Amino acid sequence: MITQTLLMFANCVKYNVGDAGQWFRVEAQRQKQLWKEKIYPEAKSKLSTEKSKRKAALKKAKANETTAAGSKKRKPPPPLAFAPGMKKSAVPTSEKKKDDAAINNLTAKDVDPLPPWRYKRRKKEVEIPSLQCLASMLLADPFVIRLLVDKIEKIVRADIMKNKSVPSGNALLPSLLQLLNIAKISTQLCAMKGKRLAIPDAGLKEILMEGEDRSLPYETLRNFLPLFSKLLLDVDLDKRIALGGDLYDAAAQSLLAPSDVMDAEWNGASSLQDLRVIVEGAFIHLMQPGNTNEVALQNQFPRFVNALDKLSDGNMIHEKPFFISLSHALLRYKTKLPHSTRDLVTNVMIKWLRLSKDSNESCLCSALHECFMRLLNEWASLGNAVLSRDLFLSLSEQAIAAADKQGDEQQSALFVSLWIKNDAQFALVKEQYLRMLTSTPEKTAESWKEKLGIPDEKADAMDTSS
Repeated sequence: MITQTLLMFANCVKYNVGDAGQWFRVEAQRQKQLWKEKIYPEAKSKLSTEKSKRKAALKKAKANETTAAGSKKRKPPPPLAFAPGMKKSAVPTSEKKKDDAAINNLTAKDVDPLPPWRYKRRKKEVEIPSLQCLASMLLADPFVIRLLVDKIEKIVRADIMKNKSVPSGNALLPSLLQLLNIAKISTQLCAMKGKRLAIPDAGLKEILMEGEDRSLPYETLRNFLPLFSKLLLDVDLDKRIALGGDLYDAAAQSLLAPSDVMDAEWNGASSLQDLRVIVEGAFIHLMQPGNTNEVALQNQFPRFVNALDKLSDGNMIHEKPFFISLSHALLRYKTKLPHSTRDLVTNVMIKWLRLSKDSNESCLCSALHECFMRLLNEWASLGNAVLSRDLFLSLSEQAIAAADKQGDEQQSALFVSLWIKNDAQFALVKEQYLRMLTSTPEKTAESWKEKLGIPDEKADAMDTSS
């Protein structure tokens, strides 16, 4: 014990080197001296005292037991009732007859009912998920996914683009993509309760699974991650040839020009959910303040939108984490958000509402519709510097028309129906519209509701009361 304590103090002095560890070294030496001079002697003295007290107590207890054993005599056991020579107690005949007839004199009040019969249920066998299920659940955590996506993007920027290499040649990228794919199938793994083992391929070779006509990990790593690297290269080039960039003079002399959006490049990528998450992460990084400028974004934004259209097959309305992250990135600009950037974002979100292949009701209740109106409300709360009230109301009308696949001047009967019924799925969207109407002057709000065909709740309440 003494040796281990001294070793602990010695390690504190030995391993806390440099200026950062000076305080720890001095404190460790002070505590060591205090322990040797005060704490250890006191503890040793107390231990010795307690040992002597315990020894005396044990000796006294042993002496008492010996004395008690010598002086105490055992009492003889009581005689048995059936032993020879024992007389039977005489029981009167009248009492015996009474005891025999007692059962015949019982009434219903004297007899308690039997306890009810209970069915003993078997204990349910609890199936514990396998280690792979538990690991996939941890990988599917949004914070872990964010770390994986961030790591992949850093590798592509710092290693692949800098060294002018291909993604499949990196030692970490295949494993990181494999972890993303495990997180993607976490729901299926948990549904199987670990009865079946499934590990996605790393994508280094084209290995076709049973019932598949293409290897998705191979497609991601070999065919589309190089395309993602090219997308990031174009983003950097756009920033450099814009005003203030080091290649602006070359671009002004027509020696350099931004590359056009190639629709066919991303064809066949709609099944690559892991790549869609990576592109969404890069898009959020681009939209944060300081990572681009207003001029360069006019070329960068359409490329990312085209890639996301192909990767999602035009159905982006349920990507709630992406839209929440995009809203947070845009709100960091506060009142300094350029109007051109605002228009790019609002136009593409309305376009995604219109392009969705889900039902009109699903579009009206979608996460995209909710996040779009929340973003407009946040912009409107900053004053007219970002979004004027008239434009706010106009964009809300366009969003309703796009979600219900109607013209801009047509009323949406489905929207009005969901508004009146107070549908649970529509509650979050309606909350944002009510927030908009609350911050709007009363006459303007009534005019907006009348234009959309929403009945006035005050008038209905008066009709009901009368």
